[in-house]
Amino acid sequence: MNIQTERLEDHTARLTVEIEATRFEKAKQQAARNISRKVNIPGFRKGKAPYRILANFVGEEAIVAEAVEQLGEDVYKSVLKESDVEVYGTAELEDFTLEPLPTFKFRVPLQPSIDLNDYRSVRLDYEEPVITDEDVDNAINSLLEQHAVIEDSQGPVQIGHRVTVDIHGVFVDEEQPDEDDTDEDHEAHDHEHDDVIDERLHEAPNYLLHRHDMQIILEADREIAPGFAKAMEGATLGELRTFELTYPDDDEEHGELAGRTVRFDVVVKKIENRTLPVLNDDFAARVTEQEDQPLTLLQLRMRIRENLEAAAEMDARSEYAWKVVDKIAEQATISYPEELVKDESNRLIDNAMRRMNISRDDYLRLTQQTEDDLLEQFHEPAIRSIQRGLVLREIIEREGIEITEDQLEKEIANFVVAQFGEEQAASFRTLFEDKAMRETMRTDLLQERVLDHIVAIAKGEAAQPQLTLEEEDEENEDENQVSIESEESEPVEDAEADTQGESE
Repeated sequence: MNIQTERLEDHTARLTVEIEATRFEKAKQQAARNISRKVNIPGFRKGKAPYRILANFVGEEAIVAEAVEQLGEDVYKSVLKESDVEVYGTAELEDFTLEPLPTFKFRVPLQPSIDLNDYRSVRLDYEEPVITDEDVDNAINSLLEQHAVIEDSQGPVQIGHRVTVDIHGVFVDEEQPDEDDTDEDHEAHDHEHDDVIDERLHEAPNYLLHRHDMQIILEADREIAPGFAKAMEGATLGELRTFELTYPDDDEEHGELAGRTVRFDVVVKKIENRTLPVLNDDFAARVTEQEDQPLTLLQLRMRIRENLEAAAEMDARSEYAWKVVDKIAEQATISYPEELVKDESNRLIDNAMRRMNISRDDYLRLTQQTEDDLLEQFHEPAIRSIQRGLVLREIIEREGIEITEDQLEKEIANFVVAQFGEEQAASFRTLFEDKAMRETMRTDLLQERVLDHIVAIAKGEAAQPQLTLEEEDEENEDENQVSIESEESEPVEDAEADTQGESE
């Protein structure tokens, strides 16, 4: 068997394999026997017709095709053992020829590869997050909302009410309702899709949101769209209110929605009055009564600020780490087959569908997309995910980052206590005897550890990685070689000095 490997630009390889003619003849004979068992040839029992008769009856091409199919898999398995290619995914049989020798041509996607180049020189400025008094006020307002007194109201909707609605928002610049699309049709459509659709589904070409029993507080500073609260004012229980709103062109808060017009269909299902508690020391003491020492309002504000700062620092550090990863990926040399991109796109799609609690078919029908549209939509995110994963994996290996069993045990113990408390920790600790649970925890810790290390690299604070024994041997060999070359050059310098002295 003769194998030739040709590496192609799309990170695939073409494997050209010549086999012995006798081997293919045997495959043809076996293929003929298999075919003869499936066809009825006059004058012969199934499986008993001679090769020549069978070939005349079904055609030589059919026998060859059967032989190629049967033999191709065995040939390919042998090629993988003998060739030096690292294959990702399934192979495609591009061609088969009989002359001068039976020859298979396989096209195979290759495992992704990455060269980080000088990744340790990557630097990125880090901006410390700032928590303002307004952020603290917003957090306190949310706390007041949680402790508000809620009462049903039978009157029309007013600004400040909390309403429960079925809401459906569609971009009118991309979809217009049919002329015979009545309110009753729309209501039936709503109840046909009870799954929650993300209210910021920017990727969907038509729908902004589609939700049932959604609670909305009608205030100008927390609107779904500018003017939404005003548009709902005066609505009554059971009313279907339809209106259009346009996001301003300079609307930074709503990002990609700026300049777009949305038609909202809103069914009012519940109207509620809200009475907020008085913000004072008594309120602060009430919401912290489970602590050893209830807090005053000033202490509560300080606590909230500390918590916001800690959360903001965590978010900012995570965002910074992924920016660094992306920058490392930009200057790295990365190759991967398109098949990997498609697989990763499908993985991301499946995750998105699970988060939205909707099947892929229902999502496609609801958003009026095709399967190809959906794959295209996730193409760039898939590429980014692949590149990030390759960068992390390579840095883990290059920097010698690992999670030992002792480290894993310590993290599991801390996690169980933090989640379930000291008293119940022992009971829940047994959950992590499961291998899958432990590996999930190890993977999460490893990612956290490598991202911390990447942050240190980008800030110029990372220590040099420890050399492996093999790398130490190579470095010692290089130093010895330099030393030998230096020693050999010294007599030459002495000779030059002597020559200069004699000439003087």
